[in-house]
Amino acid sequence: MNPYTRKLTVGLATVGLASVIASLALTVMPFTTSTAWAQTVLLEENGALEEGDMVLPSDNSLYDEFQIEGTEGQRLMVRMKSEDFVTYLAILDPENPANPVLGENGNVSDSNDSQLEVTLPRDGTFVVIANGLDNTSRGAYTLEVMVLD
Repeated sequence: MNPYTRKLTVGLATVGLASVIASLALTVMPFTTSTAWAQTVLLEENGALEEGDMVLPSDNSLYDEFQIEGTEGQRLMVRMKSEDFVTYLAILDPENPANPVLGENGNVSDSNDSQLEVTLPRDGTFVVIANGLDNTSRGAYTLEVMVLD
C-alpha cells in the first residue's frame, strides 16, 4: 500500500486551555492489526458525521471530537468503523500545541476502517478526532478506544 499525506487542522478546546490550532502535514500508512490484547474500553461511541458537526478548515470535512483520560506510558488502540464512508481518525495531546498529533490514520486498504496505536506521553486528557477521508464523508460510525496489555 502506498502512504498518502493529509493535512490535519483542528481547533482544540479543553478546560483550562485556550484554543490551539494544530496544522500539520503527516504521512499516513495503512493500519496493521495489533497482536496485543485490549483490556479496558475507555470509549465506545456510536456516532454520525452529519450537517451541524464541526468542520476541519483544511479540507472542509466534518468531524466529531471526544475526550479521554489516560496515564503516562499507557498504550491505546483507537479504532473507527463505518459502512457509509472511509474513516479517518486522530488522537491529539492538547497540552503540546507545538506537536499535538500523537497519531492519525486514514485507511487506504480495502475497507472503510481506520485503526492506530499510541503510547500516551503523560497523565491527563487527550482528544480523539472522528473524521472522514474527505469533505463528502457522511453517515454512521463506531469509535472505540481500548487500553492494550
